[in-house]
Amino acid sequence: MGELFVILGLDGLEYEYVLEFNCRNLMQEYYGKTDISMFKEPRTVVIWSSFLAGRNLEEEILKHEDLWSFRLKPEQTLFSEFKRWKAIDVPGFTHKYEEHSHERRLLKGFFDSKVTIQEYDQVALEHHKENKKEFLEALQQDLDILMGYFPLADTIGHLSFGVKTKMKIIYRELDSIAAIVRSAGHRLLVISDHGMKPVGRFGDHSNYGFWSTNFKVDVERPKITQFRMIVEANSK
Repeated sequence: MGELFVILGLDGLEYEYVLEFNCRNLMQEYYGKTDISMFKEPRTVVIWSSFLAGRNLEEEILKHEDLWSFRLKPEQTLFSEFKRWKAIDVPGFTHKYEEHSHERRLLKGFFDSKVTIQEYDQVALEHHKENKKEFLEALQQDLDILMGYFPLADTIGHLSFGVKTKMKIIYRELDSIAAIVRSAGHRLLVISDHGMKPVGRFGDHSNYGFWSTNFKVDVERPKITQFRMIVEANSK
């Protein structure tokens, strides 16, 4: 088995919370904020697709009435540079359409007073457990690159970002996944599409994301579209 390059795609991971909760495995040796100022709004599918493609796909994706119907082909992504790859539940590429649709319906249901926070959280946690199981199994496979996507900080954060005791548990869980990758000695990029800002107890998307690596990156505040080049340059 050759050296594995791992990408942890952590939706909605907030820079300030990573530091405040002292998530050392998420911070790694090098970390900072990403630049997503090229997008009109911090939309999940737009940013992850642009990350994979290495270019701004906002205009193209917004032509779709349902943004979640947009899917890149492997040859359009950074995975085209690798023989053996796996991408788990990545928006705009390999996302589990029904799971994400269900979570969005429940979020709307909460604001329509039809769903409780507990019911919403339970579905988000089940989705997380499913992705985590698949990711940990993939870590044992003979791959060149593996990307695991975990939306937990975003899904839970939308209704509970201001509840720090709950969010600290969520961030510690994500930190533990990074710890597993780091303990295996793999090259690791931790990346979020955007962070979150508090709106009372709720949370909304912020205008920057989080990144970290266990290898040196010579860009102080990289654009999200620069990471395709960074991955390719540091995975050989």
